[in-house]
Amino acid sequence: MNEKILRPMRYGLCFLLTAVLCWLFPYSGDDWAWGSEIGMERLHVWFDNYNGRYVGNLIEMAMTRSNHAKTLIMAFCLTGIIYLAERIIKKKWAFYISCLALLLLPRPILRQAIVWSAGYSNYVVSIFLTLIFIAFLYPIFEKDAPKDKLWHSLPLLGLGFASALIVEHMTIYNVVLAVGTILYTIVAHRKILLSHVSYLLGSAAGTAYMFSNQAYHSIANNQDEYRQVAQDGIIGQSIQNYVQIIAKHLCLNNIWLNLAILIACILLFRQCIPLWNAKAQRITAKACLAVLAFYNIWAFLSSSGIGDNVKREPLLYAEAVLSILYLIACIVFSALVGIKKNCLWKMLFWNGSILCITAPLLFVNPIGERCFFATYILFILLLLELLHQLDAEQITEILEGRSFRFLCILGCTAGLAFYLNVYSSISQADRNRLAYIQKEVASGKTSAEIIHLPYESYIWGATPEYEPWFERYKLFHGLPKDLEIKTVLEYSDKDGKVNSKEANDENK
Repeated sequence: MNEKILRPMRYGLCFLLTAVLCWLFPYSGDDWAWGSEIGMERLHVWFDNYNGRYVGNLIEMAMTRSNHAKTLIMAFCLTGIIYLAERIIKKKWAFYISCLALLLLPRPILRQAIVWSAGYSNYVVSIFLTLIFIAFLYPIFEKDAPKDKLWHSLPLLGLGFASALIVEHMTIYNVVLAVGTILYTIVAHRKILLSHVSYLLGSAAGTAYMFSNQAYHSIANNQDEYRQVAQDGIIGQSIQNYVQIIAKHLCLNNIWLNLAILIACILLFRQCIPLWNAKAQRITAKACLAVLAFYNIWAFLSSSGIGDNVKREPLLYAEAVLSILYLIACIVFSALVGIKKNCLWKMLFWNGSILCITAPLLFVNPIGERCFFATYILFILLLLELLHQLDAEQITEILEGRSFRFLCILGCTAGLAFYLNVYSSISQADRNRLAYIQKEVASGKTSAEIIHLPYESYIWGATPEYEPWFERYKLFHGLPKDLEIKTVLEYSDKDGKVNSKEANDENK
């Protein structure tokens, strides 16, 4: 069948299946605040002294007031990310790999960045909007510069402005991205494109507007109870952030993506080794492969065999060092390939983008798993670019063959079926526990018990256990303010009720 017909069918099916899954995601944690009068109070003062994520906040308010809106926004952005990955690489197989890689997203990032609406509105939407500009600028890495079209300028001005008003580390990245794009175009093509300047102006204006919010003045002076910026102990804070959080969620937990990158590097090594005339290049490439292979084995054993809550400092520091070596090996090997394949700047672009997005996270607290959704997406694009550099014959044999496509579809089907099972159970239990509380209220009771949901390790902040979450849960669901909610500590599994100790163990 013609690709012009198949392509809309592929994306239509992807959107539909994603929407079915997203419909099941429950509201939790901060969603209860944003979807209640608390969110309206924040809006009435235009989020003054709260944060400068104006676009992200508005999207979150829309998502928490309608499950239909939430489902459509989630399905649209996730499908859009897959579409943009294929558009950037310009290969049909990028669609299948991107779908599978997203379904293999590490669970800690999944529950905070995708399932949780408050996380989604900031961390998924921001990288989706940024990828739109990346897809637009990517032709600058070709031999001939893209043509400048005046009508692109206004939309890119708006895109840059909106992208800057979602989440802070992506705001900073967008400005760096715009400046880097202009500088590269000047050096490589001896020209300045008005569309790139428009995006820079939009992102710069958005950045200024975001950080003009009073909240960041409080954070900078460490007067905010929740958020802080390292000041006196900036080096110690950076090391702690990296060792405790960044190393784990940036690289270590990406087991399947790490393996795919290793396989791509092995295939490229076999192609490029005859091209590396210098002995030092061949030795360096072999050393990089050794580091990648070693890290893959370590990451698999660490992520699947030891819970994060029981890791001791020597192991954490060892993994932090190994993660640095892994990043260096990725950069050096992809640069060696880029030199021989005439795609050095493409390789450096993806690696540099990952580091640029991660850098601000060294200096702020708190940071969570959701912050690393963007870097996971960029690792996917690095993988796709590595695969794209394989010889045409090898691409046809492996990536464009029916067997590969069948395996990807099989993997996606298995992943989707698994998540539908998990989240349909969660969704049903969430409705049942709310119905029980409403029944207790209708019968005149002044207190009600709330049970934990099944599979709580796949949700973020699923069950209120103390204030202010009790209050926010009641406001969101329209329950009486004076209702006393008691979190049930022990429940029998035979009644479909989850023992909270088991739920807490899962979350660890």
